[in-house]
Amino acid sequence: MKPADWWTPQAQQQAFRAVLDGFARPGTRVPATPPGAVLMFLSAVLDESVSLADPGGVLGADLRRLLLAPTAPAALARFVLLDGRRPPEAGFEPALGTLESPEGGATLLLTVDAVGSSRSEATQEEDVVLHLQGPGVAGTRTLAVSGLHPDWLARRAAWVAAYPLGVDIVLAAPDALVALPRTTRIEITAVAGEH
Repeated sequence: MKPADWWTPQAQQQAFRAVLDGFARPGTRVPATPPGAVLMFLSAVLDESVSLADPGGVLGADLRRLLLAPTAPAALARFVLLDGRRPPEAGFEPALGTLESPEGGATLLLTVDAVGSSRSEATQEEDVVLHLQGPGVAGTRTLAVSGLHPDWLARRAAWVAAYPLGVDIVLAAPDALVALPRTTRIEITAVAGEH
């Protein structure tokens, strides 16, 4: 797919609306439009004034240039793209914001293999099954994620403990994304093939 196919005002508006809908309804699977969840999300939220860190080189150099966002160290970037299958690096601490500006907390975009509303919708035995509660969630919502290292959830719990400080997380599977704002409470009920 060529950038001209998805880098249009209409495509960007659709992507931005989908991202907003995902944050309004945490844990809801938002189908990705071409060219996939990672680029759909990043092209909707980035511009010349919003920083991006890609410490693992998930994006190729050509795509990185198309996004036009300034590069920043992961500890300072507004958006950080990471491989969710790998545990967080020792010492990795994203921006958490301040009491005066909690919106300065980073959004972590974690690539995963699959997301679904139950274990049967995800594709691997190594699912992490989550039960979500909080604003935008009626009661409890179940989410199964394949290819997410559980250490991300433990670190997230520490990062959001001093709410309103914290991080927001977006899980990006090849065909969908799921938003987990810092206001969402997460209970893990199964990890790595537990039954």
